Amino acid sequence: MVSAEGDIKPDPRNPRRYISLFPGELRPQNTMTAKYSERCPYSVEHAMASTKSFVKVYWQAPPPNSGCVTLHAMVSETQDIWFDSGAPLSQRLCEDMRQPDDVTPQLNYNCNICDEAKYEVCFTGIWSRNTHPRLYPENDWLPFYSDLIGASHSSEYILWAPGSYASNGFRDLAEHANGSKMEAEIREKIGDGVRTLIKGKGHGYRKMSTPTYAFFRTDRVNHLFTVAVGFQPSPDWFLGVTRFELCQQNNTWITERTLNLYPWDAGTDSGVSYESPNLETFPQDTISRVQMSTYDKKSPFYEMDIKDLNPFGKLHIKLIRTYHRRCKDDDTNPEEATTTEEPTTTEENPLEPYEPSRYRSNDSTREVPLVTDPEADQDCPISQWQEWSPCDGSCEGGRLIGYRWRERYHLVDGVAVEKYDPNIDPTTLKEVPQYCKEHYDDFERSECEEECSDSNDEVNNLESIIN
Repeated sequence: MVSAEGDIKPDPRNPRRYISLFPGELRPQNTMTAKYSERCPYSVEHAMASTKSFVKVYWQAPPPNSGCVTLHAMVSETQDIWFDSGAPLSQRLCEDMRQPDDVTPQLNYNCNICDEAKYEVCFTGIWSRNTHPRLYPENDWLPFYSDLIGASHSSEYILWAPGSYASNGFRDLAEHANGSKMEAEIREKIGDGVRTLIKGKGHGYRKMSTPTYAFFRTDRVNHLFTVAVGFQPSPDWFLGVTRFELCQQNNTWITERTLNLYPWDAGTDSGVSYESPNLETFPQDTISRVQMSTYDKKSPFYEMDIKDLNPFGKLHIKLIRTYHRRCKDDDTNPEEATTTEEPTTTEENPLEPYEPSRYRSNDSTREVPLVTDPEADQDCPISQWQEWSPCDGSCEGGRLIGYRWRERYHLVDGVAVEKYDPNIDPTTLKEVPQYCKEHYDDFERSECEEECSDSNDEVNNLESIIN
C-alpha cells in the first residue's frame, strides 16, 4: 500500500483541534496490479495478492500553500512479516518556493520612484551540442540566435505573454529568427506604452556563446521590460522574459539580476523537433512553454523534466546609473503656500539640488569641458564623448579583464540636459526630442584589458561601487 499524508494545522474555528491538509491525489498507474484503497483515504493498494518486485503510482501535488506531504509505503512479505514507515519507506515532500528564473517578479502597480534609470541587458547563448546533445542539428553551422529584441514599457503594454497570441512580427521572430517586423511593431508604440526599443546583435556559428549587449531606460511609468530571442533551427521556439518588474515593492530599482532562459512555444507551428518540417498550427495556439516530459521520441525533450534541462541562455540585467527627477507630486502649490502661518523664502529653504547618479563620481577634477560633436545633426546637437571610465572587472593572474564605458550629453539650447549641475533648477530642464534619443546614443561600452595587481583590483571594485 502507498499512502499520502498531508500536514496538520490548528482549526481556525477551534484552535484546540487540528485539521489535516489535502495531500494531493494518488492513483494507480496500472489498474491490473493496483487499485484505490477502500480502507484508507488517499491510498493505493494491490489489486491481486501476487509477488511483485516494484509498484508504480501517480501522485499529483496539492495546490500551492498546502504545506508538505509525506508519502508512506507498506510492504508485506507474508501475512506475518511486513514493513511500514521510516526510511526508506517514507518520503517527505515540500513545495518548492523558489521563483523560476525567467518568470517576472510580482508587478508593482504603485511604482513611485521619481528617478529614472539606465540598464544594461546582456544575453549569452548556452545552447550547444555539449549542453543539449539530444537531436542537436548535425551541421554545426546551422544553429544561430536572432537579434535580442524587446522594449522597456508600461504595465498596459504587452509584447508577448503566456496565454496571449503571437503577433505577425513575433511569429517571424519565433519561426525564422527574424526580428525586423517585431522591431517595427515596437517602434510604432514608442510614446504609447513603450519607452525604449531594446536591440542587441544576434550570433551564429562559432559565436553562439558570444554575449550581446543592449541598453534601455526606465521611469516610474515605464518600469517593466520584455525581451525575446528566436533561435534556429526550431519550429517556433524562442527564449525571453516578459513584463519583468524592475521597480521593487520598496520603490527602489533592482540593481542586478541573472536569469536562466528556457524555451517557449509561440503557438504558430506544430513541429516537435529542431529540424521538423513546417507544420502550421491551425487555429493558432497561444504562447506557452515548450512541451516537456513528452513521450514523442522525435522531441529533444523526450521524457525530460524542465528541472533537469540545461538553460538555453542567460540574461543578465545591471543598473548602470540613475537620473534624478523631481516628482510632480512634490511641487508646492503657490495658493497653499500663501495660507501657511509661517511662509518660507528661497533663502531660508533653497531648492533641493539636482542630485547626480549614485553610480557616478562627483569628482570635479575629472570633468571635461563640453564640446559639441561636429558630426551631429544640427537639429540634434550632442556633446563629444567624455573620457572612458576605469576598466571595471576582476584581476586574475595579473590581468584585469572587464568593461569600461563613457557618456555624452544631448544639448538643448546649449545646455547638457542630463549632466549634473548644482546651479541648475531641475524643474527648468527641457526635454530631448524623441528623434534625437533614438538616433544618437549617449552611452557606450567596450571590453578592456590591462595589467593589475590584487591591490588595483580592490581599488577598481571600490570605484565601481562608489560610482
